[in-house]
Amino acid sequence: MATWKKVIVSGSSADLSALSLDTALPVASGGTGVSTLTDGGLVLGSGTGAVTSLGQATNGQLVVGSTGADPVLATLTGGANITVTNTAGAISIAASGLGSGTVQSVSATGTENGITLVSDGDSVNPVITLGGALTGVTNSQLSNSAVTLGTTSVALGATAASLVGLTNVESTSFTGSFSGSFVGTTDLPDLVSGNGLSGGPYDGAATATFSVAADGSTLTVGASGVKVADAGITATQIATSVAGAGLSGGAGTALSVNVDDSSIEISTDTLNVKALGVTNAMLAGSIVNAKLVNDSVTLGSTSVDLGATAASLAGLTTVSATSFSGSFSGSYQGDGSALTGVASTLATAGGTGTGTVALKTQTLSILPGSGLTTVASGQGITITPDVASTSAKGIASFSSNDFAVAGGAVTLANDITIDQDLTVTRDALISRNAVITGNLTVAGTASFQNTQNLDVADRFIRMASGSTAVGDGGIIVQQTGPTQGEAFAYDAATTRWSTTGSFDPSTETYSPDSFMSLVVEGGAGIDVPTAVVAKFQKKGNIFVGDNQDIFIYS
Repeated sequence: MATWKKVIVSGSSADLSALSLDTALPVASGGTGVSTLTDGGLVLGSGTGAVTSLGQATNGQLVVGSTGADPVLATLTGGANITVTNTAGAISIAASGLGSGTVQSVSATGTENGITLVSDGDSVNPVITLGGALTGVTNSQLSNSAVTLGTTSVALGATAASLVGLTNVESTSFTGSFSGSFVGTTDLPDLVSGNGLSGGPYDGAATATFSVAADGSTLTVGASGVKVADAGITATQIATSVAGAGLSGGAGTALSVNVDDSSIEISTDTLNVKALGVTNAMLAGSIVNAKLVNDSVTLGSTSVDLGATAASLAGLTTVSATSFSGSFSGSYQGDGSALTGVASTLATAGGTGTGTVALKTQTLSILPGSGLTTVASGQGITITPDVASTSAKGIASFSSNDFAVAGGAVTLANDITIDQDLTVTRDALISRNAVITGNLTVAGTASFQNTQNLDVADRFIRMASGSTAVGDGGIIVQQTGPTQGEAFAYDAATTRWSTTGSFDPSTETYSPDSFMSLVVEGGAGIDVPTAVVAKFQKKGNIFVGDNQDIFIYS
């Protein structure tokens, strides 16, 4: 049965159900170097050589080492009054003739480390006496080997440099540094209040409070500390040097502004320019128009700024003068009959014929012709060519993409774009490019005989587009003839992409010779191919997990 098999590559973890080797795996490669081992035997290492066996141990046998040689299997041997019994999986050792564990006799009286043993000489029920003074007994042999002072434990024979946890120490005197709280008075000098301070003295016997002495007018003491009192700085505190140019006061006198009282004055505690205080001498002599109340004159409806020039005047209702020179525009009063040098008749001429128009009594008309429309409005006449149609002359437009117009001549462009239906009932020979923006439907056979490559701008090519059922399809490269082709195609029966040789497209019978191997990637956190769809569970397909493990379906 085909299933996913893990491929072991460098860096991947092995997951094998079975492994068969043609030869024994050497020790250097992690093996034993042998094909079989003694059943129940003990294995001995031999460096890089194959392991050896001591054989199967019998009851009570132990591995006994030998310097410079391989260990051997051997049993324990009992000595005097010692019996060794070997059974399956157990060794029993017994002693005999040594009593029940009590001291039977003391051959002599002796002293060791201050301990003396003395026997009464009775060989049946001897009495042994322990005597002498104890010496050299270590702390570990004592039940209590330390004392605790406060919370500080001091072992016997040790020295404590400091003691913590004491609640009270009474002594007539102390030397060295001291931390903690005082009870009672000290021998320290008393603290007394100096200038600017009040309170005290402080001798350590009781709490004393020192405070800053402030006058309450210039300085005050608030919750946040010493500060300048509100409105506490007066003229008295200000030095005369504070008053710079234009100011006076200080040293008990209020600050004031110095004025000349001719151009600048102080009125009702306010500094201002004195009425009529600005003289001509104070002006720069170049006052701009914007500084004046009236900076222009108006003639008719034309405003002329001071210093500016008006080239023309508008809005005048009348101008009286003995004479005028130059050109004139406007309207005449009357019919102009009093004017001299003015023509009363306008001559007209066309492509054929001539005419005249009496300016005082007749109207000049511009009549429309074929393909032209005229419209009179106000003082203008608009001549507009009509848009050409199949039944009327007029202006026709030509697409610059398809036509070229030069000197009135219209010619076809080299490249023509047809974005609507085109019906050609005879052969169409196109020697240049043809661009079709709509669909191109070829009912017959489409042959591309260009020896160059076929360029398709579309990203995807859909084959069998009219199909409503599954089937085969692909690309065939013709070889020696129309029936000899190498095919790359989709085989519907196996739902796989495949290849075959000597394919005859006319038969439409496709039998694959080989199949394409596809790679399926596991998503985030997916390391095994448990969720691969059946379509891709085909022999030779590969699955790569998120952890880079590789599986092949076989």
